[in-house]
Amino acid sequence: MTYRVGIIGAGALGLLYAGMLRADVTLYTHSERQAVAINENNGIAVRLTGTEKEAAIRGVRIEKADFLEMDLVIVTVKSYQLDSLEKQWGEIPLETPLLFLQNGIGHLELLANLPQETILVGSCEHGVGKIDDRVAEWRGMGRTNWALYRGRANEALYGIFDANPDFLFLEQVDYREMLYNKLLVNAVINPLTAVLGVSNGALLHNEYMLELLKRLTEEVATVLAREEAFQKVSGICEATALNFSSMATDVKEKRRTEIESITGAVVKLAKRQGKPAPISETLYGLLKGLEGEYLQ
Repeated sequence: MTYRVGIIGAGALGLLYAGMLRADVTLYTHSERQAVAINENNGIAVRLTGTEKEAAIRGVRIEKADFLEMDLVIVTVKSYQLDSLEKQWGEIPLETPLLFLQNGIGHLELLANLPQETILVGSCEHGVGKIDDRVAEWRGMGRTNWALYRGRANEALYGIFDANPDFLFLEQVDYREMLYNKLLVNAVINPLTAVLGVSNGALLHNEYMLELLKRLTEEVATVLAREEAFQKVSGICEATALNFSSMATDVKEKRRTEIESITGAVVKLAKRQGKPAPISETLYGLLKGLEGEYLQ
């Protein structure tokens, strides 16, 4: 059986999922130009270690989206872009499951107010970059962890998630635990690499950066109540040593970052708990300051 999947957000992550899911995929784009490029070339491509996998999907500008008869809608836009989709939330049928793939935990507040019956959240372990409007480069193979926020997973969802053994989806029991584990990594690696302008591996191989990494990991782990935190964070740095975090890339290319839903969320939690988080507060201020300069 062929399932129908809609993906909102045609950046690097949206292109990767559109290219790797074995389903009838419609990719909803921000620009008409990208939708035209996808349709004129009969789909998109995902590059991996010198090879290129073509995928025959459709591109539709988000303003023209029709979500009827979709078995799943995946949302891959950045957390700060979610508020701009208010019109679309009202157009997606109540029975259509939604899967949100944002960094941090800032999007949880939005989910509580959505009308859809079944909502899932996920954390993505893949490394991916966008080459152009229709080509993504898969730079690090991982998996997609997902968990129910509310509702229930039906046969179609499992059919979609299990269809491609080379693109793994792993179900988790507790969505908050799953997101906090990912937030630990993101709230340490992303802001440090963004401010320092270095790859993930540099945080381990420079003694001064390593000391910062250790101190920030301890701080964030205390706020999020995570155990064996440095082992987890350093393991990700080692496994993705040559990669630049999404936040480091955003700063380099002078784009808005997800600092609010990542480090900002840690700072808010720390204040709520009455715990100090001076390094996180400093990094938050530095990155908001950088954004304020280049986003003027």
